[in-house]
Amino acid sequence: MKGLIVILLFALSLNVSAHSIKAQDLSAIKLVNGELIGQLSLKESIKVLESLDKEANIEIRNRVIYPEEVTELVVRKLTKGRISGKRPNPQDYN
Repeated sequence: MKGLIVILLFALSLNVSAHSIKAQDLSAIKLVNGELIGQLSLKESIKVLESLDKEANIEIRNRVIYPEEVTELVVRKLTKGRISGKRPNPQDYN
């Protein structure tokens, strides 16, 4: 029961954050089962964000995804540091 409440609250917060994300920054979506649907085109990104805003089913790549199945929106701006492989300087921690 607690898990269901957490998922519902997360879905509500996801819908709120979907309004502030630009379609050109959205690169992938992560589903509840851990599957990552990546390399979204601009057209697919627009479709995903509009569907989340309307709380409607997402139809991409011949699939229908329910809004509550989406657990994470992967945005390019947040992942650039991780992809580049930059590591903190160990001397900063001394």
